[in-house]
Amino acid sequence: MDAVKIDEKINYVEEILKKLEKDDIAIEDALDLYTKGKVAIEECKNKIDMIEKEVLKINPDGSTSPLDDADF
Repeated sequence: MDAVKIDEKINYVEEILKKLEKDDIAIEDALDLYTKGKVAIEECKNKIDMIEKEVLKINPDGSTSPLDDADF
């Protein structure tokens, strides 16, 4: 996933959704697209989780610490 940016992966999923919304799609093709979309979404989620873990907050004393839910 590192080679593909999150926004590109999201655009890919949006294209899949457009194809799935068509009335003339074969069930086999729909299942294949659904699976590809599910994988792409999971890859995005994993990448976002990794990025969130890397983000640090800067404390008033200049030190850093990991963000937690209380920060939002």
